[in-house]
Amino acid sequence: MTMRLLLLGYLILPLLFSPIAFSAQSQLVAQEIKLRESSAEFYQDLINTIPFELTFNNEVEFSRLAQEQGFTEDDLKERLQWLARVYLEPRVGVDNAISKAAQLIASLTNIANTPFDKSYILMLKARKVGREKQDYQQSIELYNQSLKQLNDAEDIATTLLLHTIHYQLGDVYRITLHKSQALVHFNQYRELAYQLREGYLIAQAEATLGLFFNRDEQYTKALQHYIEAIRVSEGLDKPFLQSVLTLRLARVYRDLESWDESLEYAHKAADGFKALNNDNYLSSCMTVIAMVYANQGKWNQAIDYYLNAQQIDVKRGNLTAQALNFHNLGEAYFNNAEPKTALDFLIKANSLFLQKKSKHYLVYNDILIAQVATELADWSMVNAYGAKGFLLAKEQNLLSEMIEALQYRTLALKHLGEIEKALATLDELLIYSRELAEQPKDDQAYNPSLLAEQKLKLQLNQLQGAKSDSDDSLQQFRLLFIITLLLATLISLVCINQWRSKRFLGKKSQVLVAESLLDPVTKLPGYRGFVDDIGAATQSPMIAMMSLTGAQNSDLLLGQQQNNQQMQQLIDALTDTLAQNAYIIRPGLIAMTFSKQQDHQQTLDTIRVIVNQLAPHADISLHLGIINLPLLSNLDVKLSSEVHFGVLQMMVAGAISLGHSNDYYVTITPLNFAPAAIFSTPLYLHLEKAISRGLVKVECNDNKALIRWPKWQGVEES
Repeated sequence: MTMRLLLLGYLILPLLFSPIAFSAQSQLVAQEIKLRESSAEFYQDLINTIPFELTFNNEVEFSRLAQEQGFTEDDLKERLQWLARVYLEPRVGVDNAISKAAQLIASLTNIANTPFDKSYILMLKARKVGREKQDYQQSIELYNQSLKQLNDAEDIATTLLLHTIHYQLGDVYRITLHKSQALVHFNQYRELAYQLREGYLIAQAEATLGLFFNRDEQYTKALQHYIEAIRVSEGLDKPFLQSVLTLRLARVYRDLESWDESLEYAHKAADGFKALNNDNYLSSCMTVIAMVYANQGKWNQAIDYYLNAQQIDVKRGNLTAQALNFHNLGEAYFNNAEPKTALDFLIKANSLFLQKKSKHYLVYNDILIAQVATELADWSMVNAYGAKGFLLAKEQNLLSEMIEALQYRTLALKHLGEIEKALATLDELLIYSRELAEQPKDDQAYNPSLLAEQKLKLQLNQLQGAKSDSDDSLQQFRLLFIITLLLATLISLVCINQWRSKRFLGKKSQVLVAESLLDPVTKLPGYRGFVDDIGAATQSPMIAMMSLTGAQNSDLLLGQQQNNQQMQQLIDALTDTLAQNAYIIRPGLIAMTFSKQQDHQQTLDTIRVIVNQLAPHADISLHLGIINLPLLSNLDVKLSSEVHFGVLQMMVAGAISLGHSNDYYVTITPLNFAPAAIFSTPLYLHLEKAISRGLVKVECNDNKALIRWPKWQGVEES
């Protein structure tokens, strides 16, 4: 017993008195998430663990420093790698962060003795070059050298490093307009996120691909990735991630020209980033809002928000962002018929782009200057910037931009009287225009003749197979025919007896089926008839459920017989003038199907006329839930009748929440990219979440913000 206690003491004492390991492999993913979610908080936690001078020139000095401070060498090295990386984050909020990162990188280089360490150093250098100098070509070279240091991921640390490198390298390729290379690394980044099996990292990877495809105007793919990011992020208490996804949704709505929704989500994202003190993304929100107004031709509002973004970027000292704002302001003022002001902003942008060597942005700015100068008839400037824009576009192999620059140059040379140069430029323009026209399209149409040929081959194979089967069947048929003929007489006698029994049972079954479709109390068409109707192959294009609020206890107040008579009159009136079929669900609650889609307000008004005619003195308010079918644009996804019934119930509950002073209707329309999961069990929980996230459009004849949806009372599923 004594020996066991001594052994246990030897095991526990080192844990109590030695420094706690900074990040075991099981904690590395959590550290990565914290850095991405809140780099400033991560920095503060990290710097509190190493509040001493980090100076060493070789491995001996580093080993001595680690020993003096009570760390293992691997533990301290890992902390310093994290610290160097967080210094390079744009929102860490540390003075001279890049200079401090450079000092740490130099020190870590002296002790980098493994492929992992060397790869990490190269990744840090690439990040620093990209952020400090915008020398993206050198940055790409360093990232690729970093990847060459690593083989396939064998542990979590290496997987995380590869995950980070592929993301950063993909982003640099995206900035420099190398789309195919960017997509390769973003896909690898996503694959590694799934390999790590962490929802936060998966959601970020899906959102990154969504953003890439959105910028490339591949909206279908963008929506697929973005919806997956939203699905994976559900239940994660990560405000930064949620704000980023909200901003992404605003961009999707903007590109789909849903201006109101885009503004709503951009402002919501801006509120989230303000709460997080994240000026970097707050500036992006202002830019999205400005672009929404710009796309609508509301240039004054666009200018206001571009100026807001500029104030934020000046505050955080981001020269590239300032240059982009100047460019956007120049475009806005030009479209607002203020070309001189536009030119001033574009010249400022040009200066900053040149300072940061941002050739991928400079090419568009030069061409826009040429366009504005054309408006001002400053042909020397048009010629000069057209020539600059052409050279930059040619260097980056941007054929469309080369052609646009040559167009401005040709026009400028003509007005300058340099006819020979104008003709030479025009010849060059024609050559590149033909080259552009000859470029293969991304989406090649299929060849109808090849498709027809494949269909004919398939039909031929089917006929040949059928012939072989029929030959075999013929031989079998001859044998069976004789046997069948002998049995026919006996079977016919049995069939006559069975036919009589079946006829009797069929009539009885028809009666039972008809009764099952009726309400058991009123004997009027009821719930089962309604769900069978909307589940039929010839589905109605519109269904509704109506609450006669104030008449829910009519069976008690009038008596069953009189109540049944009034309900029958109401159902007859509805089917004669408006609905295809009507069903009583319970007293005061009626469901309807329609043979065609109708105006919802007109439907409600017609029902009011019918109710007033049948019960002129009754104090009844109408609350109508109504939906057009199919609910989902993806016709391959089939929703059950019970789901449609539940949706109508929720719509009626929403209408009732608007009050009783008027008649109200409520309807919903899921957006094209809404997933089928919003109609899964529990329906009220998922549908209410989908409405709050903007995946479902709500309409009513009052202020839809006043609707109070019924809340799910159960325990939410994780």
